[in-house]
Amino acid sequence: MADADASSTDQAPAPTGLKAKLPLAAAVVIGLAIGAGSGAVIVGPMTAKTLGYATPAPTASSGDHAEGEEDEHAEDDSSASGTPAVMTLENLVLNPAGSGGTRWLMLTVSLQCKDAAAITTLQSRDAELRDVVLSSLGQKTVDELADIGGREAIKEQLTTALNERFGAKTVARVYFPQYVVQ
Repeated sequence: MADADASSTDQAPAPTGLKAKLPLAAAVVIGLAIGAGSGAVIVGPMTAKTLGYATPAPTASSGDHAEGEEDEHAEDDSSASGTPAVMTLENLVLNPAGSGGTRWLMLTVSLQCKDAAAITTLQSRDAELRDVVLSSLGQKTVDELADIGGREAIKEQLTTALNERFGAKTVARVYFPQYVVQ
């Protein structure tokens, strides 16, 4: 009987093989995940700042739009963050000069302005703003618009046209986040 009682109190044999290494493997995976996450959140932005990369400012979306509808976003000029004021006109479509309506340009234009007051001015004169952009670009031929090397000149001409209409230095820079010639 003593032998029967001794065998019932014995512990189960220790796990061997993969079962023995599973807790260690789980701890390593969790540690790597925590390290990678904290590195991306803490070290990544510090490294990017040191290398001179700016953190992009979030843009507000005003919801879904039907196809062909333009949308504009404005970012406030925050003196604390140093982020410039930017206004975006999305999905502008025009027929280039001499295309006979068979070719088109679809683009998004972002305007970097001197301050938030300039954004407000442009928003209040939205129809006039769109007219200046479409008129300026509509005078270009398909070849001029399709030439990648000429886009900087187009941006400068558009900046000049906008500043002539809305006041000197209202628009500091013009960007084309979307530019499709078809």
